[in-house]
Amino acid sequence: MNAKELADVFDALGSELRLRIIELVAGHKEMCICELVDALDMSQANVSRHVRVLRSAGILQSRKMGVLVIHRVDPERIAHASSALGERIAELHHRSAGEDVEARLASRCQVEAS
Repeated sequence: MNAKELADVFDALGSELRLRIIELVAGHKEMCICELVDALDMSQANVSRHVRVLRSAGILQSRKMGVLVIHRVDPERIAHASSALGERIAELHHRSAGEDVEARLASRCQVEAS
């Protein structure tokens, strides 16, 4: 997963309302917008906008059922993003393990003696 994809997933997860939508959909297995509007007591336009962000990030998957669009959570997308970020951070941390941070900071910044 590249940096843009990671940013999209974590940006989508960075909203309390979108997290609530994920919880509702996951708890019901699948939901349509009309059910989310009722559950959240919000306008359809507002709910649809947040669902669009979640779909764009790949967190929600959709299918048509007649005129309805039914949404479900892709938990593997969230798990993959979390794992990819963890692996990326661990790799960077491992690469810098031998670095002398104090020497680097002293050479780059004006560090006052304590």
